[in-house]
Amino acid sequence: MSNLTNLEKQIFEKLLNMRSGYVLDFSNNTFHDFIKTSVNIDIFDEKYEKACDDLGYASCSKANRLRCFWDIESDSIVYKLLKELLEYYEYIYEDDYDDEKDWKLLEKAKALINDSNSIETGSNDEEAFLEQEFEGIDISSLGLDESVVPIINSRIDEIEICLGNNATLASIFLIGSTLEGILLGFASQYPEKYGRANSSPKDKKGKVKNFDKWNLNDFINVSFEIGFLEKDVKQFSHYLRDFRNYIHPHKQLEDKFNPNKHTALLCEQVLKAAIYELSKINE
Repeated sequence: MSNLTNLEKQIFEKLLNMRSGYVLDFSNNTFHDFIKTSVNIDIFDEKYEKACDDLGYASCSKANRLRCFWDIESDSIVYKLLKELLEYYEYIYEDDYDDEKDWKLLEKAKALINDSNSIETGSNDEEAFLEQEFEGIDISSLGLDESVVPIINSRIDEIEICLGNNATLASIFLIGSTLEGILLGFASQYPEKYGRANSSPKDKKGKVKNFDKWNLNDFINVSFEIGFLEKDVKQFSHYLRDFRNYIHPHKQLEDKFNPNKHTALLCEQVLKAAIYELSKINE
């Protein structure tokens, strides 16, 4: 079973026009051949028909079969197919997107795929990551604008207060925004490196967006690509990506999400590891 969140599924559903029951411009035959070639799976296998019945779908349309595929198959298989579907989307539409909304949706979907690099992490990996110790962490060593350092330090103090009082959701929001602020400040020190990375977010004309238009995933992906962050920080940052969406109460209600202390500590460890690794760059 893949780890696609409800939000991620909605992004791909809209982009692939699945609400119609179809998937892009595929016929049954071309849909079958595309998936078979991509991941060597028969999407018209009986197990998907059974899954459609089990999930209460009125039909086994192409869209419903893809939804079942998301629920049944592993992350590595699901993300491989989604990556190729996005490439196909770009091929058939080229630069002829319906509107700016379609472009933004495509960029979001591509960011999710870029951030999905081996997201299959078990509890042992989590425990090993949490056990790492990062001593001598000092925000001032990052070379950030001096005016923002007191604000970052104040937020880190607040994070500790939240964690100490079991305010886990508040701590996660603070951790995410603090990490994003740090990476924005760090990217400003190395604009050429960040701007030339393959994973740098681009606008519709192919121009790299200004840093103030980047999101947390953009900063993490590029920082990893240029060697400023290690793989484990990038790997576990998807927790922050998902959990920050719950700043919207209705989204939290929809997904029945209630973070525990372990989740918050894992997010905090991402922040600590990132600060530690970035501090080594300026040594």
